[in-house]
Amino acid sequence: MDLSVAVIEFYFRIEAITEALAGFATAGGEWGTLRQLIKEGPQTVPDMARSKPVSRQHCQTIVNVLEAQGLVEFIDNPKHKTSKLVRATKRGRTRFDSMRKQFLAAAGAYAPAFTAAEITTATDVCRRARELIRV
Repeated sequence: MDLSVAVIEFYFRIEAITEALAGFATAGGEWGTLRQLIKEGPQTVPDMARSKPVSRQHCQTIVNVLEAQGLVEFIDNPKHKTSKLVRATKRGRTRFDSMRKQFLAAAGAYAPAFTAAEITTATDVCRRARELIRV
């Protein structure tokens, strides 16, 4: 329980510092969706939603906003006639790269307080916990 509460509190502080210093929320809509598409490649909205886990409707809303901004596009899905794939555009990749640089600059406010070993351990624990917890 303590780990879960600490992670949640840390998450909200990361979002707050990134919003204050870089002008966007790190794990929220735009950044998280672009990161997923760039890292994992094109996928359907339902697949994206299942991997988070969030509702398909929530994911669709974010994707629609990103499409309106020219950051993602819908492409044909060779495995399904009606369920399109979502893909990051060149503009989306450029925007994500800019956001990533801003995020790293914002992280500089707290990163020096930790050793490399502490960061590695904390990251490993969070990733293992994420893999164990299935919804």
